[in-house]
Parts: sequence; C-alpha cells; structure tokens
Amino acid sequence: MTHMSSEVTPQWRRRFYLTIGSVVMMQVTSSTIYMMLPLFFSSVGVGKSENGLLISIGTFAGIISGLIAGVMSNRFGRKKILVLSALIYSSTFFMLVFMGHDFASLIFSRFIAGIGFYMMPVMVTTMAADIFPIRERGRAMALYGSSGGIGALMGPLITPYMVFGNDYTWYFVFSGSSVLLSAIAMIFLVRETLPEEIKVKARATQGKKVDVRGFLRSVKGLGMVVAIFLVAILLYRTGYTMIDPFLSLYLKEVLQLDINSVSYIYALRALCTIIFSQAAGWMTDKYGRKTMLMVGLGMTVITTFSYTITTSFFQMLFLRAWDAAANASLLTAIRTLMADLLSPEMRAFGMGLHSAITQQSSTVGSLFSGYVIDAFGYNMTFYTATALCVVSLILVMIWIPEPGKAKGKAVAAQPSPTVY
Repeated sequence: MTHMSSEVTPQWRRRFYLTIGSVVMMQVTSSTIYMMLPLFFSSVGVGKSENGLLISIGTFAGIISGLIAGVMSNRFGRKKILVLSALIYSSTFFMLVFMGHDFASLIFSRFIAGIGFYMMPVMVTTMAADIFPIRERGRAMALYGSSGGIGALMGPLITPYMVFGNDYTWYFVFSGSSVLLSAIAMIFLVRETLPEEIKVKARATQGKKVDVRGFLRSVKGLGMVVAIFLVAILLYRTGYTMIDPFLSLYLKEVLQLDINSVSYIYALRALCTIIFSQAAGWMTDKYGRKTMLMVGLGMTVITTFSYTITTSFFQMLFLRAWDAAANASLLTAIRTLMADLLSPEMRAFGMGLHSAITQQSSTVGSLFSGYVIDAFGYNMTFYTATALCVVSLILVMIWIPEPGKAKGKAVAAQPSPTVY
C-alpha cells in the first residue's frame, strides 16, 4: 500500500505506464473507425445520412456507458470495469464478421461497440487522477493522449493491407483479436487504484445510490463555472465531430485521394499527436488549464475553417499536423481541468459525466453533419464547425478561470487518497 498525497512512487509510475500500454490496441482499432467504417458502410449500400446515424449510435451508447462506468467503478473497482470494457468492445468486431450487414445488425453492433469502448477513457483518466497529484496530472493525462496517438499512428498504416476491395473481414478479425489480447493483458498487468475509503462507502450503500448531492457539493464553490465549462465542451465537440466521421469520404470524393494516401494523412496526425501530447501536458501543468484551452480552441478554429480552402494532399498533411497540435492541447487541458474540479469520492462519477457530455456532442455532430452534407455540401459542415468552436472559445475566455482562482475553494487542493 502506498500513499500518493504528495509523491508518486516509481512503482506506481510503472503501474500507470502498464495501464496505458494495455489500452493501446483499443486505441489502434478505435483510431480506424472514422477512417474505415464510413467506407465499409458505403460499400454495403449505406448512404451518408444513414452513415452518420451509424457513427452517432456508437457515441450515443457512450453517453450511457460513461456514466455507468463512473458509478460502478466505485463499487467494483476501476480495473474490473476496464477489463469489461475491452471484452465488450472486442466482441463487436466479431459481430461484424458473423452477423449480417443489414441496417439493424449494423446499428446493434455499433451500439454495443460504444457501450464497450467508452468505459475505457473514463477509467484510465480516473486512474490517472487517483494516482497523480495536481501538479503532475496534466502530464499524466497527456501520456494517455499519447497512447491514443500511438494507436492512431499504427491503425491507419496497418488496416489498408487488411482490406481487399470491399472485403473487410480480416480488418474486423484483427481488430477483435487484438482488443481481446488487451483484455488479457489488463488482467495481469493493471493494478487497482480505487481508494479503500471510497470502496467501503460504496459497499455501505450497496451500489443502490448515486451521491449526486455529493457531486454537486464538490463543484458548488465554482458556481456557474462548471456548467459553462461543460457547455463550451459540448459546443466544441459538436463542431469538431461534424467533420471527423466524414473526413475519409471527403478525402476520397472531393480531393480524389486513394486509401493509401488517406491512411498517410491519418497516420501523420497520429504521429504529431504523440509528439505534441507530452509538450501539451508539460505546458498545462506549467502555464495553466485555461491558457492551454484557449490555445487549443484558437488553433481548432483555424483548422476547421482551413478545410474550406485545402485543395491538395500536401496541404492536407500540414493541416492535419496542425490539428494534432490543437487536439493535444485541448484534450489534455479539458481532462485535467475536469479532474481538478472533482473530489476523490466523486471523481469517477464526474469523469463519467464529462464523458457522457462529450459523447452526446459527438452523437449530435455525427448525426447532424450527414444531413448538412447531403443538403448543403461539405463546406457548410466546415463553416458550422468553425462557428461552434468560436462560441466555445469566447465562453472560455470570458467565464472559465483557473480552478484555484474560481469562486470558492477548489476541490483540486485536496490530496489524493491512499491507493492499493
């Protein structure tokens, strides 16, 4: 047993690194979903509007699973929920092999995939907050972001060689098998981080109650700040996820790029994410959460608008590298700020709430963009995304202070609990 109120021991650092390593293959497969699934759905006769619906079903399921994971992890532990996440997510790739490709089957598999996958980010970020004190938390969140970059680098480079014409069988088999191996690795490598006092409290309530009042008390001192912060996230994520689900189709239909060129574009963004994430974590800890939020949002505004004037493969490579830097700054700052605002008792529930809001915005963005593209074309999607990100940036500039400077006592000042 070790106490992490002030210093994190080398042993616990290694355990966190092993946790990050165990989820890399989940990141590899998820990184290819926006790239491969729209093409797969199109190959089986699904239109753009229905394509957006299928993508949004997965993120909608994440709204449910993120909250459930946050609540149940206080009772059953972070590790068990993390392993369950990998097992459920793995099964959905095999569903796409052995089930039919009618629209109902595709909706079902996407819903289950969302249930499984979106438990994982809640657990990993909660475990990071369990282990690391506030002064190191930005770098810990950035390390998780880097694992997403590693996955996003490997996925687009590997998967084109597993697709033969319109046959995606080997891609699904590889994805399902690799995530299953991740689940096995979690069983042996990941250690539980749930503080004992929280476990005792959860057992006393027998898992029948969610201490919503406790969650509200933990952010009450910040007044309207948290609500506005979550609205800003909602707007940014809605705009950003209007683009991602259809980018591979845009590259194919408008820029006339083949699948190998598309994979290089996705892989470059992933490589840049790995490079920029650790710098973003260091700057978040040094210069503050709000500063990095504003930098990331400003860069994202430039990104979304620049899609309207990008006309070549090399321009798109530069734009995706820029987007990677923006995304690394944003996600690190958002996750760290949210963890800072929460008491240890409500940390998992709060991260689950954050995940639910993020996935809700992704659902709206994915669903809405399909109809916008069909009715007005791709550029209208880019303009709408830019406008939403501008509003988000204005909200952050005016309303969001650093956690320690908000009205009332910041719960982030509380020490981290004892961890097993």
